[in-house]
Amino acid sequence: MSLDSHEVIATETPPTVARQTAPRSGQTGNPVLPEPPNDKEKYSYVRRHLWVLTTASVISMSCLVYSQFRLLHSSPWLIVLLPCLGFTVLYYVTSMRVNAFTADFDLKDHRRLVQDWRPKAYPTVAVFLPVCGEPVDVLENTWTHVRRLADRYPGKATPYVLDDSANPELAAMAERFGFVYGSRPNRGWFKKAGNLHYGLGISDEEYILILDADFAPRADLLEELLPYMEQDPELGIVQSPQYFRVLDRQTWIERGAGSVQELFYRAVQMSRQRHGGAICVGSCAVYRRTALEANGGTTLIEHSEDVHTGFDLRRLGWALRYVPIPLATGNCPDNVSAFYHQQYRWCAGSMSLLGSKKFWDTKLRLTTRLCYVSGFFYYLHTALFTFVAPLIPIVLLVAMPDKLKAVNTVLVLPSVIYTVLIFPWWHRCRYRLEAWAVRLLYGWAHLFAIWDIVRGRRQSWRPTGSAAAGRSTNRRFWIGVWGWNGGTALLWVCGAIWRTVTLYPPDFFMVLASGLFYAVIVGRVLVQPRATSKARVPVIAPRKLMEPAENLGGA
Repeated sequence: MSLDSHEVIATETPPTVARQTAPRSGQTGNPVLPEPPNDKEKYSYVRRHLWVLTTASVISMSCLVYSQFRLLHSSPWLIVLLPCLGFTVLYYVTSMRVNAFTADFDLKDHRRLVQDWRPKAYPTVAVFLPVCGEPVDVLENTWTHVRRLADRYPGKATPYVLDDSANPELAAMAERFGFVYGSRPNRGWFKKAGNLHYGLGISDEEYILILDADFAPRADLLEELLPYMEQDPELGIVQSPQYFRVLDRQTWIERGAGSVQELFYRAVQMSRQRHGGAICVGSCAVYRRTALEANGGTTLIEHSEDVHTGFDLRRLGWALRYVPIPLATGNCPDNVSAFYHQQYRWCAGSMSLLGSKKFWDTKLRLTTRLCYVSGFFYYLHTALFTFVAPLIPIVLLVAMPDKLKAVNTVLVLPSVIYTVLIFPWWHRCRYRLEAWAVRLLYGWAHLFAIWDIVRGRRQSWRPTGSAAAGRSTNRRFWIGVWGWNGGTALLWVCGAIWRTVTLYPPDFFMVLASGLFYAVIVGRVLVQPRATSKARVPVIAPRKLMEPAENLGGA
């Protein structure tokens, strides 16, 4: 399995009071509003323990690849699987070259930089708050914390509400918060990129912080990131993680989506930073105005403007710095449709960059380019193995049960141990059934995104938190899950039971257990919980406390 399979300051928090609000369209009654990362969470990504993942992954993958080569060599009929195995090895080697054994973040240097930053005149900052149909209570929660951020900052920080819904209620609310409100006359032009482009035109601050509508920032966010900008005049973007909590009160989609994000922001992005290949993810990032102006503003594209803007600034000679200090907490999609469209959009954005002429024409170090290529391979691999993963055991059960003898499957054990025990244990958040279920979901999202790009019929962009993102999930997606995943789960389990009963049982215990696990994952997706309407309650503390910041030391 690839690694891609991404000074203590008290944080003020508003009273934890339940507020009755109607759930948005597509909402399943999620009661949780994000609160900024607390002091322990703030430093929770500093220690990656990457050696654990790397060592266990290399051992398990080596055994697995060897076992698969033996399997393919044993029957000429299985040679059709050789391209899949070859691509898996290529993807894994690329990922290891980018991620393996890279140095951790130096927290001591970070603290020293932040503590020493005491300019005579603090730079001005614009806080862009793009809005496109998100629920009012979500916006009010975010804006409350943005107001505290602006009030705390020693210089001038001006929040700008960039409303693509042209909602008079939001205009009044922005005035109440003391924010600048703007709604562009050409709403819809280049989607979010056009909205940010408009914000750049109505502001004049030296730096720009962008926060998505559902991200609650810490009050000290600017003081943690701006010193990097002031230290290095060639920095165009300073990116911090998008942080998500995993809580029982969330929907299963939110819990799963939050769990699978930790790998990227805690491990992968920092490894890519060491190779100069960390990517811009839009929200929770500070941009230098002169860098954006050199690019003509944010890159005008209707999807993944963040990734393209970051790359285009790099082409112009500006650097990007990733700082793995969670400074804002967000909400993950809370329903299948919204999550599907988010993953579809991310995949389409990565594919569009890797398929562009500018990517291959730009001079980059080999390892920097591999950072992008590794992400490209990731999307291809998850799409491909949506089909291949359940097909292999079914073929063996039906046509070649002798290949599943216990003596032949012992080489698969390290991979099982890594996948079921080591990988979930590495996470600081809960990595449970929901995480495996959303991995099944994003496989289909990546598959259809790639298919649509090949056909030239990519779906239009939808904001993740908007009502439109949750209205209806693509029909073909559900046909795929019910038909392929449901059908293969049934065949896998029934075939394993049949062989267990009719042949030597110990030979088929592992494939039966794997089939049951796969069936439970599919069942988690297919059996949707009943929607409930509850009050949204801000949650301050997570279930699991991290090590105190004082004990982290230098990374």
